[in-house]
Amino acid sequence: MAAAFLGCFGAPALPSLAQFQAASPLPQALLSHSAVVWNNRIYVAGGVSDTGGIRGTGGFLNNVYYCASLNPDGTLGAWQSAGNMPEFLGLGMHASVVYGGTLYVLGGNNMFGQRDVVYYSAINADGSLAGWAQANPMPQKLMGHAAVVVNNRIYVMGGLVRGNGTHAGAYSAEILSDKTLGPWRTEASLPLPLLGHRAIAVGARIYVAGGSSDPFLYGPNGEPVANVSSAVYTSVVNADGTLGAWAGLASLPTPLVFHAVSASAKNIYAMGGYDGTGATNAVYYAPFLPDGTLGAWQALDVLPKNLLSLASVATENYIYSLGGGLTYIDMPQSDIYYLKTAAAAEPKIFVKINPAVINKKSNGKWVTAIVGMPEADVKQILPATVRISAINGEAITPIYVDPKWTTKIYSGDSEEFAGLSGIEYAMFKFSRSALADAAPDGEITIRIEGSLSGGRTFSGENTNWTIHSDKRTMAEVEERSGIRRSPHGDGVDIPAGAFHGNPDLTMTVEQEDASAVAEPEKKLRARGMEEHRLQAVAEAVEFGPHGAQFAKPVTLSLAYDPAKIPAGTKEEDLRIAYWNAGTGKWDELPSRVSKEERLVRADTTHFSVYQVMASDVPQAVTSERVFTVGKAYAFPNPALRGAKPVLHVDASLGDSFSVKVYSSSGRLVFERKASGAPSAVDGVPAYETPVDTNLSSGVYYYLAEVSLDGKKVKKSGKFAVVR
Repeated sequence: MAAAFLGCFGAPALPSLAQFQAASPLPQALLSHSAVVWNNRIYVAGGVSDTGGIRGTGGFLNNVYYCASLNPDGTLGAWQSAGNMPEFLGLGMHASVVYGGTLYVLGGNNMFGQRDVVYYSAINADGSLAGWAQANPMPQKLMGHAAVVVNNRIYVMGGLVRGNGTHAGAYSAEILSDKTLGPWRTEASLPLPLLGHRAIAVGARIYVAGGSSDPFLYGPNGEPVANVSSAVYTSVVNADGTLGAWAGLASLPTPLVFHAVSASAKNIYAMGGYDGTGATNAVYYAPFLPDGTLGAWQALDVLPKNLLSLASVATENYIYSLGGGLTYIDMPQSDIYYLKTAAAAEPKIFVKINPAVINKKSNGKWVTAIVGMPEADVKQILPATVRISAINGEAITPIYVDPKWTTKIYSGDSEEFAGLSGIEYAMFKFSRSALADAAPDGEITIRIEGSLSGGRTFSGENTNWTIHSDKRTMAEVEERSGIRRSPHGDGVDIPAGAFHGNPDLTMTVEQEDASAVAEPEKKLRARGMEEHRLQAVAEAVEFGPHGAQFAKPVTLSLAYDPAKIPAGTKEEDLRIAYWNAGTGKWDELPSRVSKEERLVRADTTHFSVYQVMASDVPQAVTSERVFTVGKAYAFPNPALRGAKPVLHVDASLGDSFSVKVYSSSGRLVFERKASGAPSAVDGVPAYETPVDTNLSSGVYYYLAEVSLDGKKVKKSGKFAVVR
């Protein structure tokens, strides 16, 4: 502990504290978005809104916005559209970084579930985006992860892995000279699995704060995550780009997940988030110490709203809060708030007092208060100007520092105050009797004001108690009711009150990836169909999150192909069945067939893998069923520097094959038809055809169709071309 002394000067009149102020709001309400700063502009990508989205009533967005300018006074220029991401279903809970004038968007979530795709686009001089291309995908399909750039490498840490829950893994990839990414490399894992954590990079260090180790974003009935962490970790990036071992630092004052983190030259800031009981508006800071570790965290200011799943950026002069939700990952907001933190501003201070509870019968002489300034020098304080000006928000006759006390400057813990490692602060003594006369019994919040040499002023309130205003717990979101439908026509109708969470962020409707189903399970499913005389008349559909439970039944609607209905069965007898992995059987549900819509509907209270089946299929038909169409894909993907992509579809039999390729705008750019049986490709029967036409850079969508005796099976997907 070190101490120094201050002199005494006159006491000028003081204005009130400058707190967070409102800036130009986002173009629409957003949560679970990302934000970066480049060339004096903020770029906000994707997120979940209450308007827009693929259904027009809210959900994931693919928009990228930028503000025209970051003004010297902290205000923002008008928000403009920079362009849309290639994810036409939108994206949320992704990560973004910027390097050398190129914006990278990594992973995330939409109706199809977690993504492993990495998109990148150069930023034009006017702030718009030059156009998107795909880089090497991440090793895992991730959402709720964190990403940073150190030197010329992108680092991705933690997140929720599709099908496997939260993980602790870390990866890195080199940013090459052409802005593409080199191969992903496994790095030192985080000390524990995390999702919803936040990371920043300062110099050659990465800092990770908060998060949750829960395996899922929501519990089975829509309850929010538990196991929220207050831990802070750091790792040094070695000269070869590898990560050193993760080490623990000073913990956050409270557990936080889906908060925001940013940094100035002197401090790291954490704001908002979910603390395990509700959204918070608290803002904390910790100073960077000379060895790269952090000093103790202290409460700073409070946001005007309780917010979580917000974004934050920092400049040399300001920290910004952008958007966020009012309840657990829901009720998105468009507000932007900023706080001036640089030395040119009226310094924001933290205050602690001892004792925190005033005993009017005590014979003690003084009440001790300490004042710290995250972005200014406490040695500039003029002690004679320092006074208590309000108690519990009510103005009082000012109580000045006791003239018998010589104000001191401390660094680190002192006899009366602990938990101040790395923090420099001034200590003052006020008359206990004067404060007791002005204060009510019990806990009090005091306001201290003062001046600095040079004419600037400061003020703040004691932080013995964390400040939360109008705290809300998670709310049931009735307005999220309605139908969620995939591009393939499958959907789920969610009645009001069925799911307490945010279905836009969690519920997925996607045709099951057959290549991801292990061969033993494929055989079990086929045997189950044989035993119960079932035959599939549509692709299996996976509704997620797998195993989610509902307070009241939801209605599934699955599309089917009448051409696949076997002879001897009736269309009106089609059933929806789900694969019960626990029993190894297909369980049929009471179902309703709409021939006009070619949909089968059934009610359920949980999510699983569902498929439309023809029941009571004659055994001869079932045993003769050998026409199967397997995985479909394009390679190489992306097709780089003139390479021609090839489309591949596994098929056991077939008498014709056709494929159509569309641009992202829906224009047909390639079509091919062929007759005959599939050929053997690496020992497996399949159709393959090159897309031998000139394609410009972009994302393309294909629709392939295999036919046999009038029965048709369609497969779709997409690929990227980079020239």
